[in-house]
Amino acid sequence: MKKTTFSLKTFILSIAIGFGALMTSEAQTFEYKDTGTDFILFDLSIPPGSNNIAYAATSKFTFDTEGTILKTVDAGETWQVIYPTSGTGPSFEKIEFITDDIGFAVGYDLILKTIDGGTTWSEITVGADVYLYNNLSFYNENIGLVSAQLNNSPYFAIYLTTDGGATWTAATDVLNAGGIEIAYADQNTLFSVGADEVISKSTDIGDTWTQIYSGIFQNYFVSTSFKDQDNGLVAGEDGLIKTTHDSGTTWSDFSTGYHHFFALAYKGDQLLAGGTDEDIYFSEDNGASWDMLFDGPGFNQLYEIGFFADGSGLICGSGGKMIKFSDVFLGTSENSMLDNQLISFYDSNSETFTVQSNTENIENINIYAMTGQLVETFKNDSNTFNMNASEYSKGIYLVTVTTKNRTSSLKFLKQ
Repeated sequence: MKKTTFSLKTFILSIAIGFGALMTSEAQTFEYKDTGTDFILFDLSIPPGSNNIAYAATSKFTFDTEGTILKTVDAGETWQVIYPTSGTGPSFEKIEFITDDIGFAVGYDLILKTIDGGTTWSEITVGADVYLYNNLSFYNENIGLVSAQLNNSPYFAIYLTTDGGATWTAATDVLNAGGIEIAYADQNTLFSVGADEVISKSTDIGDTWTQIYSGIFQNYFVSTSFKDQDNGLVAGEDGLIKTTHDSGTTWSDFSTGYHHFFALAYKGDQLLAGGTDEDIYFSEDNGASWDMLFDGPGFNQLYEIGFFADGSGLICGSGGKMIKFSDVFLGTSENSMLDNQLISFYDSNSETFTVQSNTENIENINIYAMTGQLVETFKNDSNTFNMNASEYSKGIYLVTVTTKNRTSSLKFLKQ
C-alpha cells in the first residue's frame, strides 16, 4: 500500500471537461490497458517512428523463472504473447527494437534476436560465463551494448557492437562502471549507475569507464537517462533524483523520500519519472522542479517509459501493468499561441496568468486542477483576461477559454 494518505485514484485518470466541439488541446490522460498477464513488465520498446507497434519483456518473478515477449499493433490497446509460441519461456529483463523488423531481448544467460518483427526468434552468443544480461541499449541502428553479470571474476562485463549486433566485442575496462543501468548521452558518451550510489562515465563508446560520483555506502542508484552530453538524470532509493546540466560535473537533487524511480524519460526539457505505487512525476524545466502528475493506486512498481512518434506513450510495470498516456507534455516556452487566435502567458514573478484573444472578446474562463476539480470560474468582457494565481497551489492547471465562436483549452504551470 502507499506510504502517503492520498485516497486511491480510479484506474483511469481523465479530465472530463466540456471543451466544446472546437478544442485546441486535450487534458492529460493516463489509462490502464489489459496486457493479459500479471507477470512483471520489466521493459518495453517502441520501434523508431512507430505510432502503433510496441513490445514488452516480462518475467513471472524478479529472479530467473519464466517469462514472455508481448506485442501490440494498436498502440497498446491490446497485447498478445509472441514468444514463446507454446509452453513456457525464460525470464526477460530488457528488449530493444532498432528497426521495425530487427530487435533483441535479453535475460538469464540468453540473448534472442528477431529480423521479422518478432515472428521468429533465434538465440545468439555474445559473452561467456554469463549469469544474467541486465542491460540492452542501442544509440542507433549500428551502435549498441549489452552488459552482463558473470558467474566468476570479474563478475561484470559490457559487450559493444558497431554493426547492429552482428558482432560483439568485450569492453576493455569496466572496473569502475556501475552495473545496474547504462544510458547513452551521445554516440561516444555514456553514463552508468550502480551500488554505493556510483555514477560512472565513458567517453569512448563504453570501452573504458571513470567513476565521477559516489554516495552512500550500500545505497543504490537504479536508473539513469540522458538527452544529450550535458543534460541527464539519475534516480536512486528513497525518491532521490539527481540532475546534471554539465555532463556530470555537478548535480542537483530532488527527493520524495519514498519512491524508487526506475522509469525515466526525456522529451525536450520536460521529464517523466515513474516509480513506486505507479506514481508518475513531471518536470517541465529540465529537472529544476517536480510535481506529481499521476497518483497511482499504490500496488505496483513502474519500470520503463516509451514514446510513439505522435508523442503519446506507454509506461509498463509489475503486475502486468501497462499505462497508456497522451497529451502529457506541455509547450517548452512560457508563451503559447493557439491557431493565432489565443495567446497565454504565465508570469512567475507576479504570479499572474494572462490570456489574450486576437479576434474576439473572451467571455468565460474555467480553471481546473489536474484531478478534474473545478477551481474557479470567471466572467470576462474584453479580449484580455488576467488572473492572480498567488493563492493557487503549485502544479499544472487546465484552463478552458470561451469566446463567441469557440471553446479552447490551455495549460499553465504554477511554480
